[in-house]
Amino acid sequence: MKGFNIVTLLSITFFALSPARAMDYRIGDLTIQDEKSHASHTFSKESFSTLPRAMITTTTPWTPSTKFEGVSMKDVLAASGFKGKTLRVHALNDYWVDIPMKDVDSYNIIIANKRDRVELKVRDFGPYFIVYPLDDNAEDLNKPIYYSRLVWQVDSITVMQK
Repeated sequence: MKGFNIVTLLSITFFALSPARAMDYRIGDLTIQDEKSHASHTFSKESFSTLPRAMITTTTPWTPSTKFEGVSMKDVLAASGFKGKTLRVHALNDYWVDIPMKDVDSYNIIIANKRDRVELKVRDFGPYFIVYPLDDNAEDLNKPIYYSRLVWQVDSITVMQK
């Protein structure tokens, strides 16, 4: 019985002192990190919704023509104050891909949080989905490299200098 009490006490102490507790992360938080300064800015679902809205109506390899609503990547970066050459987009399932800043400038990609006016859920591309205007730039963008950059379940973006 004494061994059980010590194990229980150690387990409680470990979880109480652990800096990465499950309750610290909320689905709907979007963290923008700066690789150079190691600073970060987290947008809650509520604060993200206060940023200027942007829309793209397009098909994707997984959806028919759909109206995606969210915030321009340019506006998210401006609100965070970070600048770089590449964005490393990370998803809840640990998928990540690098997006060159050239794409942000050329195609005005958005971070969507709504699809046909309905808030994105984790099981349906949410909480955030990187969307390119594929239909408006079909010749340039309908290629596997760009499909790989249509990241869903986005939880963080790292702004990199390289």
